[in-house]
Amino acid sequence: MSSSLNQTSSPARMIGIAFWVACVLAGGGWLIASSKPESPSPVSAIWTHSETLSIDNPKGVLSIGDAAFAKVVASTGDNAKSAGDKTTSNEFASPNEWRQVGHVRSVDLSNQTATLAFYPTGDSSLATNLDASSVQATLHRSSGKLDDVLATLLPKPKREQLAQKISLAMREHGREISDAMLPLVIETFRQSLPVIESELSASLNRHHPEIESLTSRFREEILHEQMLPLVRSEVLPVLQKHGREPAENIGREIWGRASLWRFGWRALYDSSPLPERELVREEWSRFVEQEVVPIVENHLDEISVAVEAIIRDLAANETLRDRMGDVALQVIQDEEARELLRTILIESVVENQRLREVWVNVWTSDDAREKLRAAGQRLEPVVREIADDVMGTRSEGIEPGFARVLRNQILGKDKVWLTLESVPSSGADPSQPVALRVATDFSPYPVVHLASPQ
Repeated sequence: MSSSLNQTSSPARMIGIAFWVACVLAGGGWLIASSKPESPSPVSAIWTHSETLSIDNPKGVLSIGDAAFAKVVASTGDNAKSAGDKTTSNEFASPNEWRQVGHVRSVDLSNQTATLAFYPTGDSSLATNLDASSVQATLHRSSGKLDDVLATLLPKPKREQLAQKISLAMREHGREISDAMLPLVIETFRQSLPVIESELSASLNRHHPEIESLTSRFREEILHEQMLPLVRSEVLPVLQKHGREPAENIGREIWGRASLWRFGWRALYDSSPLPERELVREEWSRFVEQEVVPIVENHLDEISVAVEAIIRDLAANETLRDRMGDVALQVIQDEEARELLRTILIESVVENQRLREVWVNVWTSDDAREKLRAAGQRLEPVVREIADDVMGTRSEGIEPGFARVLRNQILGKDKVWLTLESVPSSGADPSQPVALRVATDFSPYPVVHLASPQ
């Protein structure tokens, strides 16, 4: 009987075990599902019409893997949840901001097109509202140049914030820092100028043939062909107009004071075999000092008025200004002149070993080190604050701009990306690739990727 009871209860036991296993699995699945973050994934969006999009790819500017971003609109409830909950996402993103919605999946170089694949999502609270007939695709690139790095690292609000901190620090400690640094700067210039002058003279001597060749060419091309005709047509008439009258008055008075007899017999005496032969020169010196100078001094008012009028008319002469500007531009843009000037500056300043020794001696002296240490102590707090604002802190993490620069400059990431925006429908054929426009202004990479805490 016991045997038959066991045989009868075995199927029931198996059914009971299966039931409880199913209950445990169902409960575990419910717990796992309920433990997922309620906030939407920052790398998902809804493509309301298609899972892919064909985009023009002229000159092969797009590559496989290039990210695409769109501004995702979230409801009020989603905004509240995103503001109240911290996710463990590897991107800084919030509703109504740029989010990655897809990437370039394939590139067809023969047709100069690229296929953009969108990430799927089941969250109906998000919508990009993009339509192939009314989407605008914009190409963004980071050149890695200093301008782009500074724009990423120091956006305008942060620049203003740092400028305020620096201004405050200079107001508090500017006088002490100036008193410490100014003597070092003055001493540097005092010792540097003779060294630069000496090396500049040596460099000019070394390049004397090139300078003579350049001067001869400019004398022919600029002085004779351009400057002299310009002086005759524009400058001389102004000089005659304002300077002729005072010049004639002064000349008449000087001529009236000159004694032909005094100059004549002295000239005859100097031409004779007598011992002294410098009488004409002595008479000329006496005449200039005692007769000419007083006459000129008496007419200084007339001379100053004439000079002022000449300068005023020459400055107002548009033809003269334009021609002089053209001449100056011609000299500046001359390749031979620029190369020669560059060589002389490099030899006299950049490669001047004596100049380097002067700077090293001045700025590494005991007095300089003490002044630099005192200035550093006053500036250290604000310098540390600026470093924290630019790079981040251990407690608050890396600054987004600094993270972008590290990825771009060190890892070579985030160099090309797309942004997608809805625009009023232009009636374009949805079956044709979307035109790709190139951004004219630089903007940083839309999101910041960080390592996952897990």
